[in-house]
Amino acid sequence: MVSGRKFCFNGVWHFLNPAGEEGEIWTKNMSETETSKKQAVDIVVYGATPGGIAAACRAAGSGAQVLLVEASPFIGGHLTSGICTTECEHMLPITFGGWMMTFLRRIGKHYGIDAPLHRWEPKAALASYRELLAEAGAEVLTGNPLEDVLVESGRIREIRLLGGRVLSGSVFIDASYEGDLMAGAGVPYAVGREPIRAHGESYAGVRFIDSLEEVQNSKGHALSFDRIWEIDLLDPEGGTIEGVTPADPDRLERGEGDGKVMNYHYRVTVTSAEDRIPFTRPPGYREERFALLARFLHSHPETPLNQILGFLKHPSGRYAPGPDGFTVVTPGEKWELNNVQASVLSLGHLGGQFAYPDGTHEERKVILDDHYNHNAGLLYFLANSSDVPAALRKEAGRLGLPPDEFTDNGHWPYQPYIRETRRMKGAYVLTQHDVLDNRQKPDTVLWNSHWIDSHHVERLALDGSHFRNEGRIWHEVTEPYAIPYRSLVPEATVVTNLIVPGCVSSTHVAFCSVRLESSWMGLGEAAAVAAVQVLESGRAVQEVDIGRLQETLRSNGVNLPERI
Repeated sequence: MVSGRKFCFNGVWHFLNPAGEEGEIWTKNMSETETSKKQAVDIVVYGATPGGIAAACRAAGSGAQVLLVEASPFIGGHLTSGICTTECEHMLPITFGGWMMTFLRRIGKHYGIDAPLHRWEPKAALASYRELLAEAGAEVLTGNPLEDVLVESGRIREIRLLGGRVLSGSVFIDASYEGDLMAGAGVPYAVGREPIRAHGESYAGVRFIDSLEEVQNSKGHALSFDRIWEIDLLDPEGGTIEGVTPADPDRLERGEGDGKVMNYHYRVTVTSAEDRIPFTRPPGYREERFALLARFLHSHPETPLNQILGFLKHPSGRYAPGPDGFTVVTPGEKWELNNVQASVLSLGHLGGQFAYPDGTHEERKVILDDHYNHNAGLLYFLANSSDVPAALRKEAGRLGLPPDEFTDNGHWPYQPYIRETRRMKGAYVLTQHDVLDNRQKPDTVLWNSHWIDSHHVERLALDGSHFRNEGRIWHEVTEPYAIPYRSLVPEATVVTNLIVPGCVSSTHVAFCSVRLESSWMGLGEAAAVAAVQVLESGRAVQEVDIGRLQETLRSNGVNLPERI
């Protein structure tokens, strides 16, 4: 046990002394029923996200005994919850290889196409992941959030789940979006935006886009700046209406850091088919929370629906391999809804996300319920409220939820798009400079290429009649950059049997490029290969043979450079 170490998990401070009393008391006090729930495996993967599934499948396929643990009842993370794309339009072909392509080929097989597909319907992703896990022989345990982590002599010895199970393993992989295993093991982490002065990153901290020159891209995407909107923002009592946050003048300084992450929202799958399920009034629905949009529509009744909701044709169900190796999509009757950055009010629940990263399981449930009520309420508002112009209301009324998606969850996605929570402070901290300038690393495990993309963080009321969104970053990555293995592991002085391919060691700016499911699948595979090597050698995760790791990844089809 590391002497004098303490860490905070689920809102409780844990103190670990040299004798390790806390862990020993926890073990001795377990009932016979709890003891019977003890299980030992080679590798425990926490988080059945795409990255976690990649790790579990690759490790199990190498002969390791693997247990994949998921806090929620569902697997697949964002890719089975409405994100129906690899986002290849913002990435370079070199990024796609290895186990990720196994998944994409399985998607193609689902549609009777002998090629990898980069677009799909949510049900196809769920079916594909289930098949791949079963074929790999990875055991899956869902609906079991983490409760406690026992660290002894710099190693995770056991983890305890809320359901009472106690799991031990030689290597642990935290592929969750929240980094709960990482945090529970006492690994240092960051939440929110660093100031510019921390790493010299031009995109760090509080930021506004004042001109199109600040939107660095060549493909014509997101060509909008953060305009100042003029709308009456006062409620009858003289306060500010819902949906906007009064600006703190001390926080409007560009480049200042804070503990705030970018917004979350559901990537809702909708359909215009005759058998669609109409948007229903969610519990606790209140029209007041959409007062900002109602006031805007009163002054701009001609506003079309696509200026409020982003329509992506990814889940059309009609696909063909493209000449560039990506996927041609023929529009159908299904769409994936996205937040519209330039809208007065869209699906992005700006301000509703701040307490989520360090929240307890109960607190997070409240936050997720609030996001559901916001997003489902917005769709119901658009299709039913008398505050919505008749033409717009009719347009929204032509849509509904698809009866063939999320059939075990009321046809609603299993979780919102949780874009950013904790970020490990590990052996190497990836920054904006690594993404845009210092691209090569000797311990590369993935060539990444997604643009630096942060959605807005806040909607700020500048006074009683003006507001502005802040936090957006949009910078095209034109050359691939290396994600080093060192960004996946903690410092050796902290814990030596944990690999973190989810909440990787990076700044907010760099994480805005890393945080794609395509990237996470590649990093999950790298974590699995490293974990298997650790099993064989008995050494620390920080001491893997990088050359051997890279050669194994290459043999799996990962595109890596020769050693630098």
